[in-house]
Amino acid sequence: MKKRFDLWILAAVAIIPLSCSTPAKISYMRDLEYDVDYAVKPAPELKLKQDDRISIQVFSIDEELAAPFNTGAGFKGGEGIGSAISSTYLIDPEGNIDFPVLGKLNVEGKTLNEIKKEIGEEISRRGYIREPVVKADIENFTITVIGEIGEGIMNVDGNSINILQVIARSGGVTQTSRIPDVMVVRTENGIRKAYSINLQSKDLFDSPVFYLQQNDIVYMKPWGLQLSNGGDLFLKILSPVVASLSAISYMLLWTSR
Repeated sequence: MKKRFDLWILAAVAIIPLSCSTPAKISYMRDLEYDVDYAVKPAPELKLKQDDRISIQVFSIDEELAAPFNTGAGFKGGEGIGSAISSTYLIDPEGNIDFPVLGKLNVEGKTLNEIKKEIGEEISRRGYIREPVVKADIENFTITVIGEIGEGIMNVDGNSINILQVIARSGGVTQTSRIPDVMVVRTENGIRKAYSINLQSKDLFDSPVFYLQQNDIVYMKPWGLQLSNGGDLFLKILSPVVASLSAISYMLLWTSR
């Protein structure tokens, strides 16, 4: 009988650290050393994908020459190179856009700089404008953020954002965020792939998903099993009770010897 009682006491005592445990403190880039030079990789240029929306503007010293390439865009007055309100083009399933005057252009898989160069050279080659200036931007650069982090769809200004910037803009992680294994889901060429990135290692800077792309999904995983509000409240009430009973049982064991 006493042996069984002792085993029960030992089991109860073992529960104490579990009932009182708290998640580990958040710590990024633990292996990054001070005063050490690390090579910096530039942000890769975004490549256009199906269903992307891009805005394109064509400028010329003579605004009338540029007008046909900005159909429906309208113009703002000004000296020198005029300022056009951009037109937006949707990349179709074949990877094309229907551009004024030039017709269909295949843009899928190309960067914005490649598109600007291609359009400018074609306009010049056909003799429409001698030295056109072309501007292009992605209009649908959004990141979806879910999990143990501020959830939502983030609109990105510009053509570059990294995962640390996304986390900061989302309000930061929680104590239950699993930062050594953050999932990034990316779709390219009709294939969806999940990547893991460790925010506690300096290797995150070399990850293919450190710099995010349009329509990426960032999923901040939780540590362990997540409970509903009712289950969490139950544990908050139960843990102190179990800890108290365990402590009392432990003292009774020693005083009975």
